Amino acid sequence: MRKVAVVMALLALAGCDNDAERVHKQVAETLQNPKTAKFANVRFNTQGDICGQFRGKDDSGTFLPYRSYVAIKKGADYDIIIDDGSNALRIREVCGGADLQRRADAIAAEPAPQGWDVEIIQGPNMGAVSDMTARLIEKGIPSSVVYREGKPVVLVGPYQDRAEAEAGKQDVMARLGTDSVVIQHDAPR
Repeated sequence: MRKVAVVMALLALAGCDNDAERVHKQVAETLQNPKTAKFANVRFNTQGDICGQFRGKDDSGTFLPYRSYVAIKKGADYDIIIDDGSNALRIREVCGGADLQRRADAIAAEPAPQGWDVEIIQGPNMGAVSDMTARLIEKGIPSSVVYREGKPVVLVGPYQDRAEAEAGKQDVMARLGTDSVVIQHDAPR
């Protein structure tokens, strides 16, 4: 009986790989050079949706920054949403980080006397906080860990103004393929 369960689990995982490969092929087709596609932070949620980041090379051979995507399972198919700047919240609703994004949006227009931070979104299956901070250090991006409601949160910053923080957010995405949001440095922790 145990062997049957192991075989069924392996078959289920093999099906996930096929789904991921099929989704990645569709996502790659949106790139200028689909064969150069690189994927990062790929994960499945409990509904079978696939989340992650991807990038590829432009026509001159230079890698473009990472962008987020989600493939929402619809029966045997997937609806794919690629972040174009206007649908990041929808992606975060499926992949994690929507509450953080809503909170950041709510206080975005308020003054930030202590400056701004870039908060790394720690969704499901994103790995340990120590792994995330090690990846940031490896890329020369200083970070810190604070605790909010008893959970560790990885921050980059503080930055003097919001524009600097937005540039830091774009740098983290471009170099690591890691999603983040800009928050006030003095936001409640």
